[in-house]
Amino acid sequence: MPAQRKYKYLNYTTPWGVSLSRVARTGWSGFLLHESGYQAALDDWNHEGVDSPFWRLYHNPRPGCHISFQGRDIPLGPEIFVLIPANTVFNCHGPVKACHFWLHFTAMRLVGDVEESPVVLPATPLLLSLAQAAIEAHEAGPGQGHDQRIHHLSMSLLHAVFAEWRLPDTPGIPERLLEILSIIQRAPHADLSNAFLAERAGMGIERFIRSFREHVGSTPAAYVLATRLRLAGQALALTDRTIDQIAAENGFPNRHYFTRMFARQAGCGPAEYRTRQHRRRGL
Repeated sequence: MPAQRKYKYLNYTTPWGVSLSRVARTGWSGFLLHESGYQAALDDWNHEGVDSPFWRLYHNPRPGCHISFQGRDIPLGPEIFVLIPANTVFNCHGPVKACHFWLHFTAMRLVGDVEESPVVLPATPLLLSLAQAAIEAHEAGPGQGHDQRIHHLSMSLLHAVFAEWRLPDTPGIPERLLEILSIIQRAPHADLSNAFLAERAGMGIERFIRSFREHVGSTPAAYVLATRLRLAGQALALTDRTIDQIAAENGFPNRHYFTRMFARQAGCGPAEYRTRQHRRRGL
């Protein structure tokens, strides 16, 4: 029988450090990395109307290619990184072979809106060193620990990029509402009615709706629907589960209702959206 351990230090924080638990829960610390890629010479890197339910990070070690967004041209080259939020529609232009490094990922944010527009960040020495390390790992080819190394380097780069972005502080949210946001994210298939969520928050329905709107910026019902549609869009793009399965797993009562709500947001039905995303897979 193992000896019972007596821990001398039980506090997670000290008076001398910066407590980060609240930032981790309400901010941008969590990422789900879908793909990391590097190609030294991509042919015909010309794609119109690129969009996706996940984020992208682009860095081109050699100049010559660019993306365009709402009439604005953004040259890609060694001096910048471009961060593209989910659902941003843009065009890729490759008049020359593209020397292209990219990450596809989901920012596991709970609250806050981000403008659907590319963000250009200067290539600091830290970002360049992390990107170069990831590129070298790609070029090294398969081997023991290859994928794990690329994952860790890519995650390090993402954290460094978001640190450079310097987003505004996340507004303070009561602990009970943080738990509600976590429930919605983790269990979109569950009963997420106002009555259920208010009970979990220990509030009356009217007070819960008022508090939610004040701290999150939307009604609970609108937030639940937006979360369900976002997660469903990710599943359509990144899995081969059927549309009926995706609808059920994300809390939609049937495929017809899911299709109607999804088309209202995305401008096309789930089947067309999946076809479009699979056609563009690997960009």
